[in-house]
Amino acid sequence: MKKATQNGLLLGSAAVISPNILQGATHSNSEIETKRLPLRIWLASGLSKELEQKLKAISPEITLFHNETNSSNADFLSEIDVCFGRISESELAKAKNLKWVHSSSAGVEKQLFPAMLKRQEIQMSNAKGCYGPAIAEHTFGLLFALTRGIKEQALNMPKQEWKGVSNQIEMRNLTMGIIGFGGIGREIARRAKAMDLRVLAADIRPMTQETTGNLVDELHDVSFGGLEKVLEKSNIIVSAVPHTKQTEDMFDMAAFQKMPKNSYFINISRGKVAKTTDLMKALESGHLAGAGLDVTDPEPLPKDHALWDFPNVIITSHISGRSQYSSLRSQEVFVENVNRYVAGLPLINAVDKEAGF
Repeated sequence: MKKATQNGLLLGSAAVISPNILQGATHSNSEIETKRLPLRIWLASGLSKELEQKLKAISPEITLFHNETNSSNADFLSEIDVCFGRISESELAKAKNLKWVHSSSAGVEKQLFPAMLKRQEIQMSNAKGCYGPAIAEHTFGLLFALTRGIKEQALNMPKQEWKGVSNQIEMRNLTMGIIGFGGIGREIARRAKAMDLRVLAADIRPMTQETTGNLVDELHDVSFGGLEKVLEKSNIIVSAVPHTKQTEDMFDMAAFQKMPKNSYFINISRGKVAKTTDLMKALESGHLAGAGLDVTDPEPLPKDHALWDFPNVIITSHISGRSQYSSLRSQEVFVENVNRYVAGLPLINAVDKEAGF
């Protein structure tokens, strides 16, 4: 399969890694400053053999510890400067020399425990944008399962029933509101515009129409009532926000009631941003036409949970980010970041640990 690349990074989609991220993306060994060498890296999430060779080629002073390494070994953890993947609180306590963690996922909330926040010397970066194309496609898979009656049709197959469904709708002229307009939100918007949807977006970060191109019809700031404005105008709401203190239970009964009657709620971000009991009430009352959930609260959803039985809900098991490209994109961003770290350049996808994303 032919892969689209730019500066050696697998794109898979033109918008996955923006030009500003790629600026200065490759460096020869002669350009690399040695002040951050030697460098000892724990590959907690693992790398492909090809990318591991690229990592070793950056400098002979780079030492790799693999994910099979016994993380209970205090001597091993005390040596590492960098962790690729997830590090636990107990492991962090032993990693006295740790200077940088690169999360192999976009969400970092599980690594922002108090001890990590106290270690101000530790930089953090993540895989923002790497899973965007897959998640965007999954978003529409969930939506189509509801709007095209695909869920009901699939349930008829084991019964061998040729039985149609009613009330199927087209996307044309509907309005999609995307809450959280980072890499994932923008990938969703690109596909929504191609389906003739009107697209609104709200984000906590200040943005302008100029910086978002033609992806949105309206852009709103959450700090100035933007969430409410988007909720009130949208037939479809997609949650693409990270889980932070500010976003937990963001979608509660008040939020659902602001949405027009017979609208749809799609959550492909984190389960805790939506209040499950309120979501079920909005569905039971008929105010919401349906919900597509790749994430839930609690997660995993217990077998006896009432949400499983809703006919107007489609649930997948937190798999929206998976594809043949997603993990490789994340690994490539990490390797590029090692180049940049050694050279003293700003990291791609740097995380604000206090803000949580």
